[in-house]
Amino acid sequence: MKVRQGWYLPCLVWGVLALPPLRYALELSMVTHMLVQLPALAFLGWWLGQTLPEEFKRKIAPWNRWGITGMVLVVVTVLYWMLPRALDAAISEPAFEMIKFITVPLFIGTALNLSWFQLSSIAQGVLKLEFWAMFMRLGWLYMVLPDRLCANYLLGEQRILGRALLILGSIWAASWTLRILFGVRWRKPRLLAPSSSLPEKK
Repeated sequence: MKVRQGWYLPCLVWGVLALPPLRYALELSMVTHMLVQLPALAFLGWWLGQTLPEEFKRKIAPWNRWGITGMVLVVVTVLYWMLPRALDAAISEPAFEMIKFITVPLFIGTALNLSWFQLSSIAQGVLKLEFWAMFMRLGWLYMVLPDRLCANYLLGEQRILGRALLILGSIWAASWTLRILFGVRWRKPRLLAPSSSLPEKK
């Protein structure tokens, strides 16, 4: 079983993100922790999924029929790492930090890569809507709650994160509106396209 060339690049970037200087810098702020480090780790997992051999994908296919198993894993992992208590634990306890650097790339990024393009268009739409709603709900909660939810971050950072989530959610909604009403389609980067063995559903 041969792994496609290029697998070492996401692993190298993963190692750089795990090194103390950059890791500490990104975790210093609640905003960069949730909106930079976690998405970067998930993207590295997606990237790694693009390099997996076709033989491996065929072997796990019976366990991930229609992408359901993988997407359940993605949703559960995303929900966990969006919890303030999980962010606190990742900073305060080295074991949880290690778990974060393993589960976010593999259980979110790689699982999403192996599952997303197997879903029907309706299932993709429902999940997109739910993730958008989660962004807006969390953003609103972080904005209006009078007490800080993370022991390691100040209340001001929490409210900045709330505003950022609401802004990102609004941009996301605007892009959907443009696509639905005017047929505007953004060009998809090659790395985000489905692999040859998993054709994208129309």
